[in-house]
Amino acid sequence: MSLSGRLSLTILPAQAERFGSANRNFLRLVRDADIGDAEYVALADQDDIWNEDKLERAIGQLLSNDASGYSSDFEAFWPDGRRKVIKKSHNQKEFDYLFGSPGPGCTFVFTRALFMEMRVWVTANFALLSQLWVHDWVMYAYARTHGHRWVIDSVPTIRFRQHHSNEIGVNFGLRAIQRRLAVIKEGRYRHNIVIIAELTGANPDCARALRRLKWSDRFWLIRHADQFRRSLTEVLALRVIFLLMPATPIPSLP
Repeated sequence: MSLSGRLSLTILPAQAERFGSANRNFLRLVRDADIGDAEYVALADQDDIWNEDKLERAIGQLLSNDASGYSSDFEAFWPDGRRKVIKKSHNQKEFDYLFGSPGPGCTFVFTRALFMEMRVWVTANFALLSQLWVHDWVMYAYARTHGHRWVIDSVPTIRFRQHHSNEIGVNFGLRAIQRRLAVIKEGRYRHNIVIIAELTGANPDCARALRRLKWSDRFWLIRHADQFRRSLTEVLALRVIFLLMPATPIPSLP
């Protein structure tokens, strides 16, 4: 299935409004971008490198798996020449979507049906979703909680550029760990999980436990952590995070 000659590129206006974060910028595109009669929608960052067959492979995987959403493993690369393949294609868990993304949004491809359905939800909840941390996590959570099958490809399809201005970047190395610990200590990670759980209606027991975060709730979360992350390393890390999370109040949904 060759896509050459069938693809066109639309350049957004250079003076388009800035929304202040990658999350808000991508949510704005979901809400406002004219996708014409496109059958598939892919997210792209301006400085990453797609493999030549990225779209062809993604669409093939969507079709062969009867899926609506796609993401993949990827290769991170740094200015000093370092390269590392980052595996995201661990087996999906029942509630992994409440605790993180299946990979960077720049690997995502959606069917038109999922994208247009997600657009309605993003538009209705734009102000609240704009307060959250990352767009890819939000989109994955919507897809999984609304009955859409998602495939995570074990074949890397992009090269993900790492530099000092990456807003998120690869969860690898000391600086990445320090950055994520700061998000945990500030309460942002817990806040995001609760809001996503409540907006999507997923796992009320988890949402209540995280809102209260008494010691009994922490132990409940630790006991169920293997339902929340895909790899053993992530499960173990999440159990530690449940102990470190501050129990600061989280505003109720309007």
